[in-house]
Amino acid sequence: MHMGRVFQRSVERNPNRTAVVDPDEGVEYDYNDWNERVDQLVEGLEDLGVGPGDRVAVVMQPRVQAGTIYWAVQKIGAVFVPFNIRAAADELTFLVDNTDPDVIIYSEIGREAIDGAHESFDSDINLVYIDEDIPTYASPYESVLAEDAEPHEPASVEPDTTSIILHTSGTTGQPKGVPRTHTNTYTAAKAHAIQSQWVDGERTLGLMPIYHTMGIRSLVTTMILSGTWVAQRSFSPEQTADLIESEELTSLYLVPTVFHDLVKSEAIEGTDTSSVERLGYAGTPMTKSVEAQVRNTFEPSVFVNHYGSTEVYTYSVCSWIDEKSGSAGRAGINTRVRVVDAKRDEAVDPERTVDPGTLGEIIVDATSPEAFDGYLDRPDATEQAFVDDWYFTGDLGYRDEDGDLFVVGRVDDMIISGGENIYPVEVENVLDGHEEIDEVAVVGLEDERWNQVVTAFVTVPGSQPTGLSELAERLDDYCRESSDLADFKRPRKYVFVDEIVKSNVGKVLRRKLGIDDLDVTVYANVNV
Repeated sequence: MHMGRVFQRSVERNPNRTAVVDPDEGVEYDYNDWNERVDQLVEGLEDLGVGPGDRVAVVMQPRVQAGTIYWAVQKIGAVFVPFNIRAAADELTFLVDNTDPDVIIYSEIGREAIDGAHESFDSDINLVYIDEDIPTYASPYESVLAEDAEPHEPASVEPDTTSIILHTSGTTGQPKGVPRTHTNTYTAAKAHAIQSQWVDGERTLGLMPIYHTMGIRSLVTTMILSGTWVAQRSFSPEQTADLIESEELTSLYLVPTVFHDLVKSEAIEGTDTSSVERLGYAGTPMTKSVEAQVRNTFEPSVFVNHYGSTEVYTYSVCSWIDEKSGSAGRAGINTRVRVVDAKRDEAVDPERTVDPGTLGEIIVDATSPEAFDGYLDRPDATEQAFVDDWYFTGDLGYRDEDGDLFVVGRVDDMIISGGENIYPVEVENVLDGHEEIDEVAVVGLEDERWNQVVTAFVTVPGSQPTGLSELAERLDDYCRESSDLADFKRPRKYVFVDEIVKSNVGKVLRRKLGIDDLDVTVYANVNV
């Protein structure tokens, strides 16, 4: 089994079904038409010298060309290498040096970075540009497509060869390359279909970035099910709401931030969401308040919290969050999960599990067929991540008495204030329910007396909010009087900002939440 054959089988099984819709390109292909386009690119890439094992990098948003390139590369038996579309020139240079691609295909979103970086690339790299105003140093994408391509059978490659190289987010240093095999990709996609309860002919939104595991998983799983992948280049509540209704989408698999912005927007009001039956989220915990709003907006038959990573796609899945809000549930069908002593001052031990209700580090069975074998050219990082066939996630969590898993944050995100351990998510869950605020992210800021002081970064509705000192006092009263939050956990500082700093896929970048170097508008900094 390899991914080129996966696509070919779907083409032959349902050639006349709609495979891809790209509203920005004005394109709608059935499987047969898309396969012809894929074969044109297969021949064109082969003419550029691309063969099994070679690497084709892309810098672009979710769009029909991204899917075409992915499937062409899989048919050839080459390696798909998607780069972060927000990477600056120096960051892109690092990614190119790290992966050594033979071809880079990019769009306008990556133009500035490649304009600034291409002179440092190896001269043998073929640069191909998709959009208008083609740079002199690149070839136009359309010229690479062979006009009269013959049908191409997928190349014969071993299932345990690399299919794709993703990268970690790099929030704590340079991104690490994560090679994933054909077996990893196919197994994870099948598991996603089963665990998300997707069905034959699923119609899903291709919004998550293709350089992120959620984006690739949406594309691949949809194709396995002979479904329709509706590409959306970037999130806007208006376009997303329109696509839900006009394309009769049946599933949404998004990060909580996108769900938050969608259900709080006016665009979703009046939208016919009745076609959407299955919802899934991943990437970060969803607060109880947003979870309730999402459920009320869509009334889904399936609502899944999927907990995983780039390295090991599935850790655990919870489809009963209506009964246990915020739970990450039980281990996925291809793995095992443990919670072990989180102390890093001793030798880590996968056998040192903790009792139910006790916080510890979450570790995952690295023998899972969804799990990678190690970081690209980083034996040091690989050795640190694995112990006795267990992958140490760096996440903190606990199991309840029923054995269900709850994730409270990263080991490094834990706040130590006055000798007490405080986890941001438990404070965020309280504040997010307050009607006067929009978003909240909690961190610990350095403090001479307390070591760290619990600090809430808050956004509120309105472009120029007023009365923020009084709002901080109301929020403090809310934490004291209207919640079960222990007094030592309540924020002592509220910082009102115009936006919460997040990654490209909506994760809060806690390490960038400070006072002196915060690159957003600060409306007020209030101690309570």
